[in-house]
Amino acid sequence: MNKTTNKKPARPKRATPKAAPDAAKSVPERHMPNLGDCLRAIRFKRRLTLADVSVATGIARSTLSRVESNQLSLTYDKLIQLSRGLQIDLTELLSSRIDGEAPPTLTRRTVTAPASGKIMEVGTSVYRYMCTEMSAKRMTPMWVEIHAHSLAETNGLLAHQGEEFTFVLAGTVRLHTEFYEPTVLETGAAVYFDSTMRHTYVAVGDRPAQILCVCAIADANVHELTPVLALAPAVTKARISRGRPRATKN
Repeated sequence: MNKTTNKKPARPKRATPKAAPDAAKSVPERHMPNLGDCLRAIRFKRRLTLADVSVATGIARSTLSRVESNQLSLTYDKLIQLSRGLQIDLTELLSSRIDGEAPPTLTRRTVTAPASGKIMEVGTSVYRYMCTEMSAKRMTPMWVEIHAHSLAETNGLLAHQGEEFTFVLAGTVRLHTEFYEPTVLETGAAVYFDSTMRHTYVAVGDRPAQILCVCAIADANVHELTPVLALAPAVTKARISRGRPRATKN
């Protein structure tokens, strides 16, 4: 006689849940604007050599070459000088949009999310340019973290076109200007001055200081103030480097 054994069907194995992705890895890395790539793209589009750009802007060819290879960042006054010489809006040097088309001049709006913007390191300071998507702006808003604690640690007193408003967000700042004694600005203090007067900021104390700096120019279309640059017949290939720009004084 055959005995029948009733066996319970085996339970399917429960799938082991996959480990949740690391939150830190799932967040995209902070976009670091590549001034060198933007400058190179503009130059290639116009078929300009580094020598052509140097003549148009008054910036040394060796300096432009180091910018394109991401070995050097430019101060705000040099960015203005570069944009004037190339007859472009400053925004085009701080973003990947090189189409040359400005958005409508009416009902414009752009928003910069917290901790975002275009980061650029110049010397010992870190600049975060905000609202760069809007071109032909009359104001350039920047969040700046100042690490220099003496004039020797800065790029010296610099000047640029227009006016400047600065509000101290954190820490204490000493403003050095060409015609005034140094002024100490505590957290919450503000200053407004003609930026054609040479100036610079240093942090007071052991910690870095943070400021909101808004630079304004009289004419938003700064490129219209410069004669048209003739197109060059050849394109000079520049070495492409993806490394992080080294903090170098210009």
